[in-house]
Amino acid sequence: QPDKKKAPLRQQRSDKMAAPSELEGYKPTSVQEAWDNHFEAFGSQNLDKIMLDYDEKSVLRCFCHSDGADDTFKGVEEIRGFFDGLFKMLTDLSGLAAPVVEPTEFPNRQVYLIWSCPSSGVASAQDTFMFDGHFKISRQNIAFAKV
Repeated sequence: QPDKKKAPLRQQRSDKMAAPSELEGYKPTSVQEAWDNHFEAFGSQNLDKIMLDYDEKSVLRCFCHSDGADDTFKGVEEIRGFFDGLFKMLTDLSGLAAPVVEPTEFPNRQVYLIWSCPSSGVASAQDTFMFDGHFKISRQNIAFAKV
């Protein structure tokens, strides 16, 4: 398995839906397992697969340094809408890179992520993911700047 900390995410955009077998029985048992799903789903822009990591209690907050937009998305429907828009914005993944990826199991279940995709207009982004006891993302905070 490649080192996800240093490897750029150079996967082709995929509008495919997750296969039914991918959706059935998804029950991660660690932050790393949940993160592997999220990382793969983001890189392949697989909306159904990425949504496996959220539930109705999930909250995603996104702040844009470039224009001051500060939006909060709650629950599966709103977060799905966020990712649908984000994936449409990320039209060229040739510059997608994640130089810092730090999953932590203890004392807090979380992931710290730094990424960029200047080829699609994202100069820099920072995400913090917090996971609940079922390894769903309970809170995600994003701050980014446009190119």
